Amino acid sequence: MIRSSQIAVLFIFLSMLGPMKLWAAASDSDLGIREKIHALNELADLEAESENFMSSMQLSQTALELSKKYGMLGELALANENMANSFLGFNNSAKAISHLEEAIRLHSKLKNNDKLLALHHQMAGLLSALGKYQASIAHTQAYQNLKDSITEHNQQKQIAALEAGFSKEIQETENRLLAIQSEKQQTNNILLIISLGLLLLAVTALVVAVRKHLQVKRYFLRLNEQKDRMFSLISHGLRGPIGSVKGIFDLIVEQDMDDPNELKTILNESREVVDSSFNLLENLLNWSKSQTGNLTVNPQKISIASLVKENLMLFTSSIQHKNFTIENQVNENHYAFADMEMVNVVIRNILSNSVKFTRTAGKISLYSQIAKDKLLLTVADTGVGMTREMIEEIMEDDPIVIGSKEENYEKDRGIGLKICKDFLLKNQGKLSIESSPNQGSRFFIYLPLSA
Repeated sequence: MIRSSQIAVLFIFLSMLGPMKLWAAASDSDLGIREKIHALNELADLEAESENFMSSMQLSQTALELSKKYGMLGELALANENMANSFLGFNNSAKAISHLEEAIRLHSKLKNNDKLLALHHQMAGLLSALGKYQASIAHTQAYQNLKDSITEHNQQKQIAALEAGFSKEIQETENRLLAIQSEKQQTNNILLIISLGLLLLAVTALVVAVRKHLQVKRYFLRLNEQKDRMFSLISHGLRGPIGSVKGIFDLIVEQDMDDPNELKTILNESREVVDSSFNLLENLLNWSKSQTGNLTVNPQKISIASLVKENLMLFTSSIQHKNFTIENQVNENHYAFADMEMVNVVIRNILSNSVKFTRTAGKISLYSQIAKDKLLLTVADTGVGMTREMIEEIMEDDPIVIGSKEENYEKDRGIGLKICKDFLLKNQGKLSIESSPNQGSRFFIYLPLSA
């Protein structure tokens, strides 16, 4: 009933515009023409939802022609979407795909990211259903890349907000210190003027003030050191990979590469560098949130097997590229009671380390078991391993030690594993590591069992 009313209102609107105004010449205002075309698109969409596909197609065709005539790309993109939906209603997938591709092109030009996400997702599903899996994978990758780009933009804004917050806190603390110093000086002057008999009291007050001042100063120096460490890791951790990517792009631009395999190899190397940089940045943000108390634990019943499968899918390309053997023996019936996002970060970080530090043709094994009142997930690899000193530094409670021994191992691995340890502790679990150089590593993830 409501949809019928909507269609009736749009028909009345179009009839009030008048036939001559609907086909108005170029002298009409852009606003009036845009309203007319938008009304046609809205009506076409309602007709398609009511399965009146022929009527929807006629309205969409009219909107499409007017949009082309007046160069209104946004309405032209919507008209192509409506045409695609109408052709899908008639089971004409080829025509539908053609219009969807045109809609994607227009929305890309207009940078309508939300629309692009939906269209890439729709195209991936449609092509998959038609058995065109390679094309479906391309649209799935485009969807993921766009989603990652949006996420990266949001994370950059979060970093800027964190930096502003640190600067504000520094300034406020300095002001408080200046106020304390000023109050102390005034007190001393008053005590000296009143009498020498109050000298002992003045000295005592001074000692207390100095002690308080030193405590505040030590705290603030530690906070500032932690901030400097984070920014240092960001600059050193990202400068190298970004420089490598720039060098690769310069090579592509400056040299003619006729061999597609050579170009594909270079692009794969670029993707690995970008993935590593993105993982480092994401770990730094998670670490910062953990240290500033901005994380909330929301425990729930989660399937460990499902999370492992999802994260293995993320590394499919690297696993195939390095010819790994994956042995996944995680029990489908094993459930934990913990925060799903935090556990997801833990599994992703540990798998990322195993993939990154395991040589070509290596092996990664995953299996789960019940250990008393805990669920134990074990991840074992045949990688380069770690020294005892590296493991001890990861397990150190002091957050400042992150990356302090950069000659021993890569910074992003230390940060990622320390985040895993912290996240597991927040969920009443723990992380244990067994490793030796050139002997591989075993990571033991303990989580509370689900009731």
